[in-house]
Amino acid sequence: MIPDKVLYTDGRDIIVTDETFQVKNHSYRLDGIVKHGLAILHPDRAPGIILIVMGSLIALTGLFQLISSGVLSNVNIGGSIYTANTLAQWFGGMLIIIGLLVLVLVKERYAVRIATAEGEKNAVVSHQKEYIVQIVNALNQALGFIHLGAFNRSSKRKI
Repeated sequence: MIPDKVLYTDGRDIIVTDETFQVKNHSYRLDGIVKHGLAILHPDRAPGIILIVMGSLIALTGLFQLISSGVLSNVNIGGSIYTANTLAQWFGGMLIIIGLLVLVLVKERYAVRIATAEGEKNAVVSHQKEYIVQIVNALNQALGFIHLGAFNRSSKRKI
């Protein structure tokens, strides 16, 4: 038996040959892949937005002095006395900063999305778009070989 020709490998987990697409311990036959491509996985930004909204509401509550002294007594921190409204402004400001950090730090991820008879799945997921593009290009090349081979076999039958 002739060994498969390796078209791409990352040296660890991903190998694309002219017959198979191997990801860690999963192996997909290329003739079983109906569709493939690059998918962009957008991060969930809701937690950051919720933190910013909550922080803004709490900070505005303190800014407009809406917390009465009867609800929460003054707090002594390091010899200084702070009102509940001042603490609400600080706490709201911290929530806003944390929410902004969450929005900035969550990044898009990229995936090699394949469709087989079993359904669609993200075979490889990474933050590096170039890495995923290399794998997709290798799959394009490998599937091109398969289609070319199928064309040549069918054309030989007709002759």
